[in-house]
Amino acid sequence: MGEPNIRLNPKVESSVQKILLNQSIQLLLVVAMMLPSREHNKRGPKPHDYRIILILCILRILLRKTYADYEIEMRTDDRICSLLGLKILPGRSTIQRGMDLFSMKLLREFNSFLLKELTNRKLNIILDASGIRIIGRSIWYCLRIKKLIHKRDCDKVHLAVCADLLLILNWRITKWRKNDSPFFKILLDSFSSLGLVFADKGYLSRKNFQLVADKKGALFCPFKKGNTANPNGYPAWKFAFNFWKKLNWVYMNIYHQRSKIEAVFSALKKRYGDKLYCKKANMRRKEMALRFIAYNLKIIVCYKYATENNLPLWVRA
Repeated sequence: MGEPNIRLNPKVESSVQKILLNQSIQLLLVVAMMLPSREHNKRGPKPHDYRIILILCILRILLRKTYADYEIEMRTDDRICSLLGLKILPGRSTIQRGMDLFSMKLLREFNSFLLKELTNRKLNIILDASGIRIIGRSIWYCLRIKKLIHKRDCDKVHLAVCADLLLILNWRITKWRKNDSPFFKILLDSFSSLGLVFADKGYLSRKNFQLVADKKGALFCPFKKGNTANPNGYPAWKFAFNFWKKLNWVYMNIYHQRSKIEAVFSALKKRYGDKLYCKKANMRRKEMALRFIAYNLKIIVCYKYATENNLPLWVRA
């Protein structure tokens, strides 16, 4: 991960701390009610609404609380209880079990509803990937049972980020050995039209250039020394290569907007940690997805405050 050259405006961030909880819960309730309800046709007591459990899982991440902290501090917090219309919040075990109900598809759908008002336009998008460390297993126990472990064991996070507000539009989480290029199409599939797309050499491919061109956009990705202008059936490659060759300084100045995504990775890792503690891979990745939603939630609240007070959202680091 490179060093970020921009950061969230400190004036906005410090002022938003006073209203973050209230604004976040109100926004989460509006978005959660867009999800379909689930009927309880089985025997036994009626369970908690899964949408309330999802809101609490996001709030736990947003407020940077462990499950133990949730039980001690959040569960009886009058501010949260009154806004959610509950006398007392569900226990930590209910929250932990509730995580099993959430599929990655549901979390991405929730994220798209959350961003709908701000992203209902033609977007410039940055793509990149970064690693997140796995701590949910004992190295000495793995050696004792002769389980193969690697020094670089981590999960790899593939992100598509909006270039102006730096909101996380889409994501995929894989094992660390996975290459970046195959996820280019997956991350951009949900967009019918594109503006400028910025990606590093890991995404360099004739198919990727043509994919963006077919969606009325333009991909800016630096070429390698051995590349030629031969399109091999993908005319967008030839056009971009000639642009890079003849007006390299213009091409690279536009491409360097990609560095903004480093601010997103930096914010995620500094605010919510650079480790994942869950033992099971699916729970670990859901935890990471909830961090993305919590990050977007804070940026939206900050953006609204910055707009109302005529302040820049992002400033030079």
